Amino acid sequence: MANTSPANTPMIAQYLNIKREHPEVLLFYRMGDFYELFFDDAKRAAALLDITLTQRGQSGGQPIPMAGVPFHSAEGYLARLVSAGESVAICEQIGDPATSKGPVERKVVRIVTPGTLHDEALLDARRDNVLAAIAPHQAKWGIAWLELSSGRFSLLELESDEEMLAELTRLSPAELLVPENLTLPEPLSAQRGLRRQGEWLYDLESATRSLCDQFEVQDLRGFGCAHLTTALIAAGVLVDYARDTQRSRLPHVTSISVENRDDAVVIDAASRRNLEIDTNLGGGSDNTLASVLDTCATAMGSRLLKRWLNRPLRQRDIIHDRQAGVALLQLDVTYEALRETLNAVGDVERILSRVALYSARPRDLARLRDALATLPQLQTLLSQVDNGSVIDHLRPHIQPYPALSDTLQRAIVENPPVVIREGGVIAKGFDDELDEQRGLAENAGDYLVALETRERERTGLSHLKVGYNRVHGYFIELPAPKPSRHRPSIFAARHLKMPNALSFLNSRSLKTRRYPPNPAP
Repeated sequence: MANTSPANTPMIAQYLNIKREHPEVLLFYRMGDFYELFFDDAKRAAALLDITLTQRGQSGGQPIPMAGVPFHSAEGYLARLVSAGESVAICEQIGDPATSKGPVERKVVRIVTPGTLHDEALLDARRDNVLAAIAPHQAKWGIAWLELSSGRFSLLELESDEEMLAELTRLSPAELLVPENLTLPEPLSAQRGLRRQGEWLYDLESATRSLCDQFEVQDLRGFGCAHLTTALIAAGVLVDYARDTQRSRLPHVTSISVENRDDAVVIDAASRRNLEIDTNLGGGSDNTLASVLDTCATAMGSRLLKRWLNRPLRQRDIIHDRQAGVALLQLDVTYEALRETLNAVGDVERILSRVALYSARPRDLARLRDALATLPQLQTLLSQVDNGSVIDHLRPHIQPYPALSDTLQRAIVENPPVVIREGGVIAKGFDDELDEQRGLAENAGDYLVALETRERERTGLSHLKVGYNRVHGYFIELPAPKPSRHRPSIFAARHLKMPNALSFLNSRSLKTRRYPPNPAP
C-alpha cells in the first residue's frame, strides 16, 4: 500500500488499521451497499475490473483514490480477481450503526484466495480446486494438498526435485505455499498462485499440534502418517493457512490420507503435459482424454474421473473391479434409470462443505433436500444389480437420512431465492411464530384495525387508538384523562399490555404515548 500520512477521517483511519493486517491482499471494505477499496488497492482493482476510479477526502494533503463494487453482485467481481491470481479480504460491518460512536465496528470475516474457494459461482464444477504446500528437508520433499470445497486432505513424501515437480503437475494447484527463503527449482518459480510463508511456520512440533487440534486427536498415529515428518510440516502450514483465510476450524476436514507413490504409474511433468489428460497444451480442456471419456451424470463423478485418469493405478484387482462394475451397469436394465436418478443428486459434496463453513445459500439447501429425496430410489435401483460385484460395496454407503430429509422438505420452499436476504426461504407451516410475523408483514393494516378494536373492548377506553409516526413508529395512543380524584383512565393506561406484534412492526422499540401529557400535580 502507498505510504500515507494519517487520514483526516476516523473511517479512513479504521480502514488503514485493518489494511495493515492484510498488506498483500485487496481489502473489500463494506460501506452500506458497496464494498469499497482505497489507495493502491483501488487503483489495482479499477484496472483489473475496469471500474471507475474516484476519490474520497484527503490523506497527507492528497486525494484518496477510491473504487467500489455493489455487495449484492460482488461474486462476479471476486471471480475475475481470483482468476487474475489476486486474493481478497472481505471486511464486514459487525457493529450496530445505531449504537456506534464513530465508525461502525468492522472486521475481516474471510479471505478469498485462489486455493481456498468454495463458493459455487467461483468454482469450476467439474474440476478440483487444490491448495497445496511443500516443505523441503535435506534431499526430501514433503507435499500436502487440500480440496477445501470437498474436505479432501492428503499428503506424500518424495525423494527428488523431479518427483516433486511431477506431483505438482498432476495436482495443478490453484495456490502453492512455499517457505519464504526457499530457492525453488526453475520450473516451479513460474508456478501460479505462489505464496511465500514465514520460515518460522515450518516447524514439526507446531505443525503436529495444529493437525491434532484440527482433527481433535491426541496424536496422528491413527492416520498412518506420524512417520512422514517432512510431509506433516507441509500439512500443518497448509491447515493453518486455510483456517486463517476462512476464520474457522474447517469442521468438514476430519482426516488426512497418505498416498503411496508406488501404487500408481509414475508420469513425469513433461510427459503429463504432452499426454493432455485433462488439460491441452493451450491450457484449455478441449480435445483432452477427459473430455472424450467424461459422460458422468454428476459433477462429483467428473472430478473423481479426472483424479483417476491423472493417477493411473498399478493395482490390477482395483482396475478389474472398476471395469467389471462399469460393464455390469451398462448391461443391466437399470442403467438409464440410474443416470436419470443421479441427475437429480446435484453436487452434494460441495454443498455439505458450504454448510460446514456457514456459507450455504438457500438453493444449496434445496438441492440437498432434492438429493436426499432421491437416495431411497438410488438404493432400490442398486439392489437390483447382480450381487458379487464392486456395486455391492457402494450400497452400505447410501443411507436415506429420513429425519434430515423430512426437515428440509418441510422447511424450505420449493424454489427458494438465490440469497437469504431476499426472504421467502422458509415454507409456511414450518414455524408458527414466523408464520404469525409473516402475516403481520403482509397484512399489517388488517391486524392494526383488529388490534385497536380488541384493545378498546378489553380496556373499556372507547377513544383508544393505534397510531404511527416517523419518530416513534407504531404506538398505542390513550385519551387525555378528565380531572378526577381516582383518574381511572390513567389507571387503565398503566395496566395496558402492549402486544408483541407491534415490536415486530416497529424498527424501533414500541412506545406508549398519552396526548396531551399528564397535567402537573
